[in-house]
Amino acid sequence: MRLFRRNALGVYAVYGASMVSGLVVTPIVLHALGDETFGLWSFIVSVTMYLAVLDFGLGPSVVRLTAEARGREAPDETSAVASVALALYAMIGAVTIVAGLGLSWLVPLLIEIPDDLVFEARLATFLVVIGLAARFPLGLFYNLLGGHQRLDVQNLGNFVGTVLYALLVAVLVPRGGGLVLLAVLTLAVTVFRLTLPLLWIRREFPQLRLRRVYVTRARMRELASISWSNFLVHLANKVVFSTDIVVVGIVLGAREAAIYAIASRLFQLAFGLASVLTGLLYPAFAEYEGAGEEERQRRLLLGGLRGGSAAAFVLALPLLAIPEQLITGWLGEGYEDSAPVLALLALGVLLHQPLWLLTQYLVARGRQQAMARLLVTAAGANVLLSIGLALTVGTWGVALATLLADGAALALAVPLWVAPVAGLSAATVARAVLRPALPAAAVALCVFGAARAIDTDTLLELLPVGVAWGLLAGAAVWSFGLTRDERRSFARELRGGTPQPLDEPYATTSP
Repeated sequence: MRLFRRNALGVYAVYGASMVSGLVVTPIVLHALGDETFGLWSFIVSVTMYLAVLDFGLGPSVVRLTAEARGREAPDETSAVASVALALYAMIGAVTIVAGLGLSWLVPLLIEIPDDLVFEARLATFLVVIGLAARFPLGLFYNLLGGHQRLDVQNLGNFVGTVLYALLVAVLVPRGGGLVLLAVLTLAVTVFRLTLPLLWIRREFPQLRLRRVYVTRARMRELASISWSNFLVHLANKVVFSTDIVVVGIVLGAREAAIYAIASRLFQLAFGLASVLTGLLYPAFAEYEGAGEEERQRRLLLGGLRGGSAAAFVLALPLLAIPEQLITGWLGEGYEDSAPVLALLALGVLLHQPLWLLTQYLVARGRQQAMARLLVTAAGANVLLSIGLALTVGTWGVALATLLADGAALALAVPLWVAPVAGLSAATVARAVLRPALPAAAVALCVFGAARAIDTDTLLELLPVGVAWGLLAGAAVWSFGLTRDERRSFARELRGGTPQPLDEPYATTSP
């Protein structure tokens, strides 16, 4: 893998900044806006994210085709893909702005809010939509860099943008401005974050030429056809991260949307941190596909499943074991209703992380059509089940619906599609996912049992628990959750040595 150490350190820096930012910014915004307005802001962010599906799967397709062109050493193919994608993105951006006008008018009708917030809600929604529209043309260059495994450049923009946003919110929001100020800051930081990596494009792509001659109807149809199943995957993923809050807001109101958003914020942080390293594998899968190296893809997949699952257990088990203490320590008293939601979403991290990696593997190989249909079906079932459970059991039922949908999708995907495409048995894939479970659970029983016994409920009191958990669980999953060859390879790449992780036989399972 190219620039593994730099990319890995950079992506963890970004998610470390995101975690700190989320932990700091959320209480500031919550207390500055109040529960109801915070719930409205969470609703706006969630509902506008649906417009991101207007990407129609072009982003992953650009990454994949750019990586394959690099594997074939064919820079002209990259120029053609980039030219066609930019033309499509320009049209999508225009459509997004028009759709945003309609959505801005609709938002106050979807969720019950006071009359004095209606104008602010509409203006804030439209400003967020403009930021989404800007992500389409500017995001092309992000995707080109991703195809060349230059995630270090992407990470730089994300890191600076995250820190800048946190500072601006911490300084300005407590002084007033409400929803509109949050939306302005979101728009400004989004444009800055996407613009910064443009400084590296010419250096990384000296032969890149964006030309009208490349933009033909045949090429546009070809790229659109490749992207269609990616679009379905992207749409299904939006259900996991956005629909739950929307359902809660519409069915149960802004206050309950705030309760769900608190737990969802921690879920997204845990899932993001658990997936950062496995996110580096997608362009590598695609590059190996272009070079015809299926054996290396297979080894990389198993190593990624073990590593990603290990990270998911380390990050999710605290949310599952002591949700009340974490929420009280973070936000204070009054938000304990988020605890059952958080516990269920923590289980969702353990399912969604391997499901997402397996999906990326199939997308990189161009074999995702059946998986896309499965994910869309699971997403539809999730929405229906979420509405039914929200009406019958309340907010935590929406989290349960997400957990059930992900579990069913993973149980079907592994034996029916992933294992046959990878040339592996379903049992081999399952063992790779489950290998870190026992060592992580053993440590969790000791550490969090002690935490509950001494009744820790402030962040200062929880700090020693977190340090002990990180050290002990990290050591356990490193020693027993990965194979010996993977440990050696991972350490070698982090030291900047010659990458050999998975050039040894993939059947190796030595401890």
